[in-house]
Amino acid sequence: SIKHVSHFLFLAVILFSCVEEVTLEFDHQPKLCINCILNPDSLIKASVTLSHSLDNSAQFEPVNNANIKLFENDILKGKLTFLGSGKYLLKQIPESGKDYKIIVEAQGYETLEAFTKVPEKPLLNYSKDTTRILENVNWPLIDLNVQIIDKQGADLYWIYQTWIVNGVKYGGSSQAINAPFVDPFNRIIDTEEKYGFRFFLQVRMTDEGYDGQKLNFTIPDIVENNRTQHFLKADKHYDKYIKTVIINRLNETDELPFYEPVQIYSNIENGYGIFGSCAITTINL
Repeated sequence: SIKHVSHFLFLAVILFSCVEEVTLEFDHQPKLCINCILNPDSLIKASVTLSHSLDNSAQFEPVNNANIKLFENDILKGKLTFLGSGKYLLKQIPESGKDYKIIVEAQGYETLEAFTKVPEKPLLNYSKDTTRILENVNWPLIDLNVQIIDKQGADLYWIYQTWIVNGVKYGGSSQAINAPFVDPFNRIIDTEEKYGFRFFLQVRMTDEGYDGQKLNFTIPDIVENNRTQHFLKADKHYDKYIKTVIINRLNETDELPFYEPVQIYSNIENGYGIFGSCAITTINL
């Protein structure tokens, strides 16, 4: 059956990155950096730190005196409570389809402001075909046939998996998907893969050219045991943030000694970070 995740399983490490510049700033003036992703399955969490120059390898300094207000459709939804180490919480859940604004104030720094609209959860159908059994572990290998029922309007999807091995949770990658609405920006040629390529980290899909249609595709060769398949719909800000982070990480892992750095997307006025939103539909295999 389809269930919904209640916390962020996606790109857990990079969600709270404050890398915002593509050139070294030796005379960098610190600004506030906020990271907050709204999800209709989760309480509202945020982290606030100070930015620093790229030549500074120290950990980001948490901001513990921030005043954070969240507005829902221009009405104050609440003020986030300080938890410690630059982390803040509002014990409320955002709603799909509503507009949100966040305002961050801290003495000695410019006031931050940003906007997002929480998307609806992806609506989908699926079926499974067992292709073979892995002999040594006796685990089924399946093809997952998926149909995303796209709605009118621009929609942005990200697909990834999580899994558990010996009680340890792993995740963030995805199987190769061969479909015309898949963004090939992170496609890597690999002759050993079924389609001759694989994707670095997640798979991105857009409904551009397929708006309002049913997006049919197959995710092949999934080890069914303890696997969870996630379908994330992102707002435009979170989508750009994820894509630029993946491009930057892809460049960092390239074998070439030099690469052109990528500016990580930010929609924060007067500061750095990301204020975006997503909604996730999950299949437990």
